Amino acid sequence: MAVHPYRWQMPVPISPSIFMGLYFFPRGGSAQVARYLCRALGGSRWEPMLFAGSVGTLADTSNAERFFRGIRCEGLDYTPARSRWVQGADSMTASVPISASYEDKGDVADRIFLDLDDAAFDRQVDSWTRFLMDCATTAPRVVHLHHLTPMHEAVRALWPGVPVVTHLHGTELKMLASVHDTTHHGPWRWERQWVERMRTWAANSERVVVVGDHDLQMVRQVLPVDPTRITMIANGVDTDVFSPRVRTCAERLDLWKRWFVDEPRGWSPGGSAGSIRYDLGDISAFVGDGGKPVPVVLFAGRFMRFKRLQLLIEAHHAMRSTSSCRAVLVIVGGFPAEWEDEHPYDTVRRLGAEGVFFAGWRDHDELSEALNCSDVFAAPSIDEPFGLVYLEAMASGIPPIATATGGPLSFINVDAEHPTGWLVPPDDRAALTRALVEAVSDADERKARGARAARLVREHYSWVASAEAFSRVYDAVTDVSSRSKSTKSASTSGVA
Repeated sequence: MAVHPYRWQMPVPISPSIFMGLYFFPRGGSAQVARYLCRALGGSRWEPMLFAGSVGTLADTSNAERFFRGIRCEGLDYTPARSRWVQGADSMTASVPISASYEDKGDVADRIFLDLDDAAFDRQVDSWTRFLMDCATTAPRVVHLHHLTPMHEAVRALWPGVPVVTHLHGTELKMLASVHDTTHHGPWRWERQWVERMRTWAANSERVVVVGDHDLQMVRQVLPVDPTRITMIANGVDTDVFSPRVRTCAERLDLWKRWFVDEPRGWSPGGSAGSIRYDLGDISAFVGDGGKPVPVVLFAGRFMRFKRLQLLIEAHHAMRSTSSCRAVLVIVGGFPAEWEDEHPYDTVRRLGAEGVFFAGWRDHDELSEALNCSDVFAAPSIDEPFGLVYLEAMASGIPPIATATGGPLSFINVDAEHPTGWLVPPDDRAALTRALVEAVSDADERKARGARAARLVREHYSWVASAEAFSRVYDAVTDVSSRSKSTKSASTSGVA
């Protein structure tokens, strides 16, 4: 059999009982979930083989081989397709097209699904079908697919009798919810076809896994799934990596100097990583009177519209302008060249805001150290699907500020008498500013909420528990599949 042109070579062919698929290249929360879940399942009878998209070389965090190091993984390389886009060609017409997106981010290589015609869909399916055929030595017992993507079509074509577990992460639900009426064409010419495909993939899944109550309600609204096939399994937190660790002022300054002066990665609109630079004089903003550290508010995430990063910058600017609080806002993330609405760096320049630092896209393990050098985590997202990063902050003893919407409602301030963070109304800049002022100015309250948050995560969220829950799902779907095959065999042999 011919080897797929954009495939890594595994040293030894293997035939695990479960295949896990991540259509996207590593950059968002679902990649983190796939990595931690694969690690937690490692060594068990359900240890998976992961198939994932990939971009770049081992020097890039978007490279799957680097990101999933230590995990059995095969990566489909989207780099040639991305290079076509850089050169002015269409990345979706490559023999191995780049992954599409659930978001309309403008002039990017990975356009929104709803903008892709039937021919582009066929190329997506063909690419993954050929890739899986090249990699797989035998059919798996279960296929675990993250998100609703063309991988579903490829898997059904290759292994029609293998049960599929679809693991939703919320972004696909946001896109489907934005398409209100599938009976006629909306703003996107191909939206009806894509909605129908995704609804079919979900309906044909043996199980659909959601991460929380918010996504459960959305599934019921936008997908035709039998309620008995929906399972809720919360994401976990690696509490070995994310845990409270006290850092001295000198240790904090060492990190910020390295990130912002020595190894800058912040990027401006149209600029590459490191195009936003700082000098030693700028780092003095992290030191207050008497050499004490200035409180640091940390944001981490992609520059997507629903994250409301621009609102956070405005609220932070209002806090510094109207109170004595001189907290610094550190912005970690923003996948290079990807943003929606106003670029947050333009927001800073528009406001003339001070005390805002862009750290750029960083490895996930680096986030732990940034949290240990911070005091508050703030992300005023609207309907955050789950919010793993909030839990990682809480596990680090850093209380979060979030909106009273989406996934964070299930773990922030669930006991009103013993709060673990701050919840504010969505899109309410004044309320967000007040929460920032309270969190920054009251160190005792901040530390008390952070301590309660760390205890809650240690007691109720772990990847071991998540892996055990998924193992039970795999057991259930394979049992149903086995009984179904036995019934068919008996029927064809004339046994009543």
